Amino acid sequence: MVNRAGVLLLVLLFIPILICADSISSSISCKGVSFVGSSVVQPGAAWSERLSVSDVGMIVRDLFTGEKAGANTMVRSQGPMGIYEYSASALNSTGKDGVCLFGMPENRSVSGYESTVLGLMQQGSYSSMLLHGNGSRFLVNANGSGILLTRAGSVDGLKEMYHASDVLGELNLTEVMEIGVYDWF
Repeated sequence: MVNRAGVLLLVLLFIPILICADSISSSISCKGVSFVGSSVVQPGAAWSERLSVSDVGMIVRDLFTGEKAGANTMVRSQGPMGIYEYSASALNSTGKDGVCLFGMPENRSVSGYESTVLGLMQQGSYSSMLLHGNGSRFLVNANGSGILLTRAGSVDGLKEMYHASDVLGELNLTEVMEIGVYDWF
């Protein structure tokens, strides 16, 4: 016989989580193969991630959305692991000062950025932190062996900035990308 009080308690606990879910946390430990994929799309920001580990591995991930969207990721594996992360952000503004005669000045993108991390590592650890808000902050840290490619670019009015780094072999990489962030402390 089913315990009605227990079922009612579970229903009351899980319904508010499904209705008001602003964050997702997951932790996977395996001795085999594991794959995790997720994405967040909201006005002005998008983020996508695909992670895989094999052998003895662990994936820990926290996603949260709201006024600010973000993700914290940590991956460790004694065997091969695949990493793909993509994030983009764009701020739109309205105004009459259009540069092009035939353009629509009321909906033009004045600033935005894009970053990508792509890697295939033989073993090691990888962690990243992403925060979209008034600006965007992206931190990448990798330690192990394999190949890791990072790309970033931003456009802000008349200024453009691009960055690329490729690492192959035994690696220890730390990169911080801050776009549109003016509150340093």
